[in-house]
Amino acid sequence: MNEGINVKVRGYVRPADQFHTLGVWEKNINEMLVLQTKGMSVRGAKITINPKQPVASKRWLNLIDHFFGHLLEVETGRFGLTEKNVLDFIEDLINHRFWSMRKQYEDYFPDIDTLQFGFLYSRGDIEPYVMIDDEFTEQFYGSTDNIKTVKHFTTGQGLKRIVESIENEGDFDISTFTIVASPFFRDESNVVVTLDANVRAAFRSDIKSLALDNGRRAANLHRLDYPGEETNICPTLDLCDGELKTSLWNEIIATPVELLKVDSPDLVAFPVLQEVEEYQKKVKAKHSKMKRRLIGKGGTKNVPPYTKKPSFKRSKSAPGPFAGS
Repeated sequence: MNEGINVKVRGYVRPADQFHTLGVWEKNINEMLVLQTKGMSVRGAKITINPKQPVASKRWLNLIDHFFGHLLEVETGRFGLTEKNVLDFIEDLINHRFWSMRKQYEDYFPDIDTLQFGFLYSRGDIEPYVMIDDEFTEQFYGSTDNIKTVKHFTTGQGLKRIVESIENEGDFDISTFTIVASPFFRDESNVVVTLDANVRAAFRSDIKSLALDNGRRAANLHRLDYPGEETNICPTLDLCDGELKTSLWNEIIATPVELLKVDSPDLVAFPVLQEVEEYQKKVKAKHSKMKRRLIGKGGTKNVPPYTKKPSFKRSKSAPGPFAGS
């Protein structure tokens, strides 16, 4: 069914190519509705095609594979999710569930139409997620440069990956916090890291985020609400440091920038060599903002064929012998 499709998944990292704007979802779901009238179906926990309409049948299979192949081929093998579960979900989604997405969630976002959504397995069900990408961050905070001191639960191996990411200026986000009211649910994650990080999104309470293979994370739409009148999304970063009504912890999605402190009761952490002078830290801290001023203020929209946004990150330094050549 998924022949010829290369889905890159590492561990519990989900593929970012399963996320699309509501416009893309609507266009293709409408096409699936039309194909249903021609005899295509996923009812009865089986994929049905119409041999008398080979072109339409092939398109039906391609749509299922492109939009739901990861659920069918990967999530079923990993979590005990059955093919019937996925096919029942597809039927409900194209006929019912999708058509309430905008009504349910548009009030949570400044512009829901430019965000990307996907459907992934979590805790016994297939649930809707939104990708926390640059568009998401800019909608809420007006910038993708939002340095904040945060904390992160991890293991000794996880700490090593964070250190390597910072040293290599890697681009992957982690789930962090600033306030906590309950012990973390994984006993092995007993290393607490304090670090400066570039915040992409902040939530008043645990948003049940998942890692994606493009370095970003995705937030569960079922957790956008919060006790009281406010939503779970913090419109400004400081608001997430206040009262915690859920007795859990707040969740701040951020890219590690600089390691500040490591606390480990089992001494599984290791000292990290920091060969960075104060001047270098000051230059690095303002580099992204200065680069944005140089190449990010032109006003030209990212429209085809120029859809890739420029990177405002600091480039790696040249090795010593080549620095002056």
